[in-house]
Amino acid sequence: MKFSLVDLLQGGRTQLGAVVLMRGQTFMETIEEMGGMVLIVFFRGTTTITRGKNGEQPSLHMTPKNGEVVWLTSPGTYCVTAKDHAVGIRVLRKGQNE
Repeated sequence: MKFSLVDLLQGGRTQLGAVVLMRGQTFMETIEEMGGMVLIVFFRGTTTITRGKNGEQPSLHMTPKNGEVVWLTSPGTYCVTAKDHAVGIRVLRKGQNE
């Protein structure tokens, strides 16, 4: 599986959008198998990104810095929680449903 910025921006399987979260708000992102991925960059605010498996405790926990690019490539559901007001962009590439 290859990931490049050029491949990410080509084709109709890509969505580009803003992420605006108020303090305490959460946002769930689901990544599909077979090529799905998400790229998130926050420009303001502090957020945490967690991922748990089948109702267990989160196995992944990260707090990205402002301007830091976060690539989420493993299939599953991620929870993005704002610790304070957060603004960023999100690029979603849907999986290949063949």
